[in-house]
Amino acid sequence: MNNISILLRNLEFSDTGKYTCHVKNPKENNLQHQATIFLQVVDKLEVVDNTVTLIILAVVGGVIGLLIFILLVKKFVAFIIKKTQEKKKECLVSSSGNDNTENGLPGSKAEEKAPTKV
Repeated sequence: MNNISILLRNLEFSDTGKYTCHVKNPKENNLQHQATIFLQVVDKLEVVDNTVTLIILAVVGGVIGLLIFILLVKKFVAFIIKKTQEKKKECLVSSSGNDNTENGLPGSKAEEKAPTKV
């Protein structure tokens, strides 16, 4: 909307420069507008092949994603190992606190033994 395109043919390099456009708009009671543009004439528009750039970006992005994934897996495995070691420590502490047979403490199996006759 409100966009104008102009096709210029048979241009020469000497046509490069500043130009002023004067436009009348009939919808605005022929109100005049003007704009200044800079025209640069080029030999030929070259289309750049970005295939190599896209491949490089894809490889770099893949490597970065792989590194992040490896670090997350490492962190998760370390977390699991830490939790399993804590459970083993809890089991060792609770089993040694209940079994006082060799210490001769009250409530231990050592008291329940009958005295031996000599």
